[in-house]
Amino acid sequence: IKFKDAVGRKFSFPFHLCQTWQGMEELIKQAFIHVDVIGPHVQEGHYDLVGPNGEIILPTVWEKVVEP
Repeated sequence: IKFKDAVGRKFSFPFHLCQTWQGMEELIKQAFIHVDVIGPHVQEGHYDLVGPNGEIILPTVWEKVVEP
């Protein structure tokens, strides 16, 4: 999965690690451990995931819409 964060960094996450919301959330939190200002907000779950077409993907539907 190609992931671009709020500060412009780009990541490639293996699909098998982020196909569940729990897995994706863990990868996002790892990516923001050392980011000042917004890092603590991310650790508390204060963020939205936006799909390639600009739509927000809710945690409850993540596993139904995410695909490699």
